[in-house]
Amino acid sequence: MPIPRIDTGETAKPLKDWEEREFEKRSEELHRMTDNQLLKEILTKSDKKCNALIEKQNTLIEDLTTSVKNLESENDWNVNKLSESVSNAVIAMKNLQDETKRFNDRISTELSQTIRRTETTLQSNLRQTIQTQSEEVFAEVRKELDESKKILESTRAELKLQGKVRKFLFWATPILLLVQTIVVIVSAL
Repeated sequence: MPIPRIDTGETAKPLKDWEEREFEKRSEELHRMTDNQLLKEILTKSDKKCNALIEKQNTLIEDLTTSVKNLESENDWNVNKLSESVSNAVIAMKNLQDETKRFNDRISTELSQTIRRTETTLQSNLRQTIQTQSEEVFAEVRKELDESKKILESTRAELKLQGKVRKFLFWATPILLLVQTIVVIVSAL
């Protein structure tokens, strides 16, 4: 049963078969059109979103490409810096080795000179010590020699005196014996 319209009071008329079919046909067509339009809208929105995503992706790719280029240039710079640092380190090590060698040579030279000076000083000191000790020994020996000379001279003098006494006695003994014999003969007579 048809329901009357409130504002006009008209009631709906029933559709005829052909009108109903046409209405359904039109409804289907509109429905298809609406579906197509909805699909178009969805596709448009999807296309916009895809384009935005592609644009964002392209921006990210450009940023990443720029970052990679920056990293490559930084890497090249770091490689150059590292190569330069290694080269400087090698040069510094060679210089240090040369300085160490010169230092060792200088130490060796100074050490040998010091040893020679020490030996010379020790020899000089030893000579001085030997000379001093020799002079002391020679002084004592001279003193003893002088004393021995004095003793020898006194002994010589004594021996000369003894020799003279002996000579005297040597010559005086026969004379005394002769005198004794004469005295004995004279006294025996």
